[in-house]
Amino acid sequence: MKTNFIIKTMKESNNNSKFAFTKNNYILLGVGVTFIIIGLFLMQGGGSEDPSNFNEELFSFQRITLAPIIIVTGFIINVFAILYSHKK
Repeated sequence: MKTNFIIKTMKESNNNSKFAFTKNNYILLGVGVTFIIIGLFLMQGGGSEDPSNFNEELFSFQRITLAPIIIVTGFIINVFAILYSHKK
C-alpha cells in the first residue's frame, strides 16, 4: 500500500517537472546579455596617457548617452525574458 503511494507520487512529480524557461526565453536572455556587453564596450576608453592633459573624448556622445541607453535596454530585455511565458 505504501509503495503504491510512493510510485504514484513519483509519477505525478515526473509529469510536473518541466523547465521554467523555453527556447524563446534563452534566446531573449542571450540578446539582452549581448546588448549589455556591447554597451560596456562602447563605454570603455577615452583616457589620456598624460594625467596633466585633458581629453575631450571622455565626454563624447557614445560614452555619455549611447552606451547607457544600450545597457539599460539590455537589462529591460533580460527582465522581459525572465517574465515571458508562452501562452498555449
